[in-house]
Amino acid sequence: MKKRISVILTIIFLLCSTLSAQQFKSKTKSAFLSVLVPGAGEFYSKNKTSGFISLASETILWLGYFGFLEEAKWAERDYKKYASAYSGSNSTKCSDEYYRHLQHYYSSEEYNNNVEIYARYGLYYWSWTIEEYEEFRGKHLYVNDEAWEWESKDIWYRYGELRREKNKFKIMAKFTIGAMIMNRVISMIKAVRSAHSYNKKISSKNSNSFGKFHFGFDPNVHKLTFYFEKKF
Repeated sequence: MKKRISVILTIIFLLCSTLSAQQFKSKTKSAFLSVLVPGAGEFYSKNKTSGFISLASETILWLGYFGFLEEAKWAERDYKKYASAYSGSNSTKCSDEYYRHLQHYYSSEEYNNNVEIYARYGLYYWSWTIEEYEEFRGKHLYVNDEAWEWESKDIWYRYGELRREKNKFKIMAKFTIGAMIMNRVISMIKAVRSAHSYNKKISSKNSNSFGKFHFGFDPNVHKLTFYFEKKF
C-alpha cells in the first residue's frame, strides 16, 4: 500500500513539474510575428529590448512615410499655384500630363508645333485618315484657356524645381517602404535567434530543475523498477 502511494505521489510530482516548466518558443511563430509587426516576434521570444528597438524603428519609418507623402502633396499644391500665377494658363481642369508639358515646354505654341509635326507624319507616312488626323490634333493640342507661355525663363526653371521637389518626396517615400521591408527581415532574424537562445536556456534550466524519471523491467525475477534522478 505504501509502495503504491509512493508511486502515485511520484507520478503526480512529475506531472506538476512538467506543467510548471516554461514552454519552448516556436521559431516559426516568432518569425511570422516579426513579419506582421516588427518587434512582436522578439517580444514573444522574451527579448524585450530588441523588440522595443524594432517596434520603435517601424513606428519612425511609418511616420516618415506619411510625412513624405504629405510633403509631396504640399509640393504639388505649390507648383500648381505657381503655374496658375506665372504661366498664363486659365484652365481649371488640368491633368498631371498637362503640368508635365508645362515643365518641358516654355509655351503651348512650342508644344503644339511638335503635335502638328507628329500628326502630319502620321497622315503622310502612317496612312492615317483625315478623321484620325483631326482626332489626334483635337486630343493633344492645347488652345484657348489651356494655352500658356511663361513670363520668363527663370520663372519656368523655378517651376521645374518645384516639380522635382514633389518627385523627390515621392522617391523618399518609396525608399521608406524598402526600409520597412528590411526592418521586418532584421526583426525576423533577431526573433528566431532570440527563440533559439530562450529555448536553449529553458532546456538547460528544466533539465537541472526537474531531473529525470527512469523505469525498467527485470525479466528474470519479473520485477518492475523505477526511480527518479535529480541533480542538486
